[in-house]
Amino acid sequence: MDNIDYYIHNCSISVAEGKDCIEHINRLITSNIKSISDLQSIDTLICNANGRITDSLQILRIQEQLLILGNSEVAEDTRKLIVSGIHWNEDVRIMNGDGILSKISIIGYEDDLLEIIPKEYNRINNNWLNWKENYFKASKHNERMKIDVIVKTNEIDSFIMENFGPNCNKLGIEKWVDFRISNGVLSFDEYKHNFLPSELGLDKFVDLKKGCYPGQEIHARLESREKRKKKILRFSSDKEIQLGKYVSGNGTKINITTSVGKSGFLIINNLEEEIKINEFILKTDELDTIEIS
Repeated sequence: MDNIDYYIHNCSISVAEGKDCIEHINRLITSNIKSISDLQSIDTLICNANGRITDSLQILRIQEQLLILGNSEVAEDTRKLIVSGIHWNEDVRIMNGDGILSKISIIGYEDDLLEIIPKEYNRINNNWLNWKENYFKASKHNERMKIDVIVKTNEIDSFIMENFGPNCNKLGIEKWVDFRISNGVLSFDEYKHNFLPSELGLDKFVDLKKGCYPGQEIHARLESREKRKKKILRFSSDKEIQLGKYVSGNGTKINITTSVGKSGFLIINNLEEEIKINEFILKTDELDTIEIS
């Protein structure tokens, strides 16, 4: 049990309710949530009129409410967008849950975590389950298991102590970013660079058949051309490299979006077998799966 860690996400949480809330939110995002069922969650994006990502969202339905988890850096802008788009004759109410609810991730080996989480858990899928007064969802990441939990902010410490004991270690941002890099989990560190979904390999979060949403026309045009100018890769380096924009020895533009120690994520304009930046040599690999946080 000594290898269980937890991380408190710095995310924004909003609550949408009212009989038209699903229809309203569906107009603003790249995924289709019209058929979202109770305790199902859907990961999606918000884009501007130019098709560029402005936020990523995880939307969880809890009975007749939608719990909307986004990035704290753009929480105010995203919430304004959601509220301003409500039609005068729609029954939609948006509430600010920041500071009231939090999302935490428990990370450990599957055998250890299965001894603790509710016995009702029997398979990993998109549905959440009840954990006393909280909600949780499990996912596998290589040899580890990650359990996301929605919990009241003022009860985080008691929740951890009651269920995992004093040996559950709180992760700092660097350890969490290292986990993200190892498991292909993208965050606002990538989105804030004004990229198109396709440039980050996030096409699976874009449903061009769902109806209009901001940026859809741009996305449809790019899909018809089948041209991708940029690509995200995971890298490892022989030395530590700082965040920023670089030009490789072959003249290719590179953007280091995330870097911890000697590994991270980069966006590159054209693929090269070996990337040289000044005295750095970067080895890269494509992400088998991509998730968003």
